[in-house]
Amino acid sequence: MGESRRRLSPEDRRNELLQLGAEVFGQRPYDEVRIDEIAERAGVSRALMYHYFPDKRAFFAAVVRTEGERLFEATNTPPDPGQTLFGQVREGVLAYLRYDEEHPHGAWAAYIGMGRSDPVLRGIEDIDNDRQANRIINRLTDAVSESLDSKAERDLRATVYGWLALTFEMCRQRLIDSSIDADYVADTCAHTLLDAIGRVPGIPAALADAVSAEHR
Repeated sequence: MGESRRRLSPEDRRNELLQLGAEVFGQRPYDEVRIDEIAERAGVSRALMYHYFPDKRAFFAAVVRTEGERLFEATNTPPDPGQTLFGQVREGVLAYLRYDEEHPHGAWAAYIGMGRSDPVLRGIEDIDNDRQANRIINRLTDAVSESLDSKAERDLRATVYGWLALTFEMCRQRLIDSSIDADYVADTCAHTLLDAIGRVPGIPAALADAVSAEHR
């Protein structure tokens, strides 16, 4: 085992440490985790651990950032031909829930990282939200082939950010209690987004008609 560990490339070693960090941070509070413990469990020296991550805060931020990247990729569900906006949103939420099921420790580590006062962690969350919001807005405008004026885009973006917070919390609640039905979460989130978009003043009529018709 030790020999195979020594043969890992720097990238593979870093990924191994991040995976282990997601497992540990996903099971115990941040303050209870020691970076020496991570090194010991990975079978590496303390010096090597600090070579990759200068301190526990940086290590935890890297874990949260990595989980955010994985979640972003997991929820990138290209629409099938003819798929409605409701179906696209619903499938994206289901992909989010599947990720939580398949990576519960990593997902929980990301959840506890969000909303903290640490500016580094807040910056990671802002980047993740920006990417998700941009993807959703692009899907909406592509679906109706119309652009938005600056005011409508501003209000739509605020609406999408609010919806992301709602969806984040609903998915977190299901991670806490797996008896919550995944289809219920996906349907609720999809209906909520389309209803909210339909209330944004100044959006193109084609988009308003689309979101109104698809979730009745």
